[in-house]
Amino acid sequence: MQIRILEKVEELFFKYGYSKTKMEEIASSLKISRKTLYKYYSNKQDLMEVYMEYKQDKIRNVISEIANDETLTAVQKFSKMHRSLVEESPYMMQDLFIREISEMFPHKMEQFKKRRQKEIPESIGKIFQMAKLKGELRDGFMPEVAVHLFLSSIEMILNNKDSITVPLNIHEFQLEVVNVIFYGVLKR
Repeated sequence: MQIRILEKVEELFFKYGYSKTKMEEIASSLKISRKTLYKYYSNKQDLMEVYMEYKQDKIRNVISEIANDETLTAVQKFSKMHRSLVEESPYMMQDLFIREISEMFPHKMEQFKKRRQKEIPESIGKIFQMAKLKGELRDGFMPEVAVHLFLSSIEMILNNKDSITVPLNIHEFQLEVVNVIFYGVLKR
């Protein structure tokens, strides 16, 4: 039931914003009573905080699963991770929700950002370490630069999704970004 509630909350918070979404509407859209909803969450702020933890945990689990998949090469891991972050993050990048949460609960937003800035680069770094051990990286490779490019490309795709004017769908575009990051643009 809690997962169902959190998934519905995601939909409603991003459709109407945090401040305009009422607990009654959440319960009604789930076809449960308010009493049932309050059994799990004491108020809307509690629900929002649990949602943000849920979303971060979900993203962290996906990234960890990919990073630990021994059947994939480093580039396949990066591509799959990039795609997963692009697919999992759209709701976290919605202006209205982010703006409201940043203004109303700046400490929560700061915690979220710090956790994200720590965990994602750690997972990416783990992939680079494994790739280096396997001899997949060139000498002198600077993982810090690739991590920044990787994370910046995700932000760019999410923030400019509607203005990307190339003859590719979002997934093809995402794959090409990963290819440029890891293979470059020059013929070899």
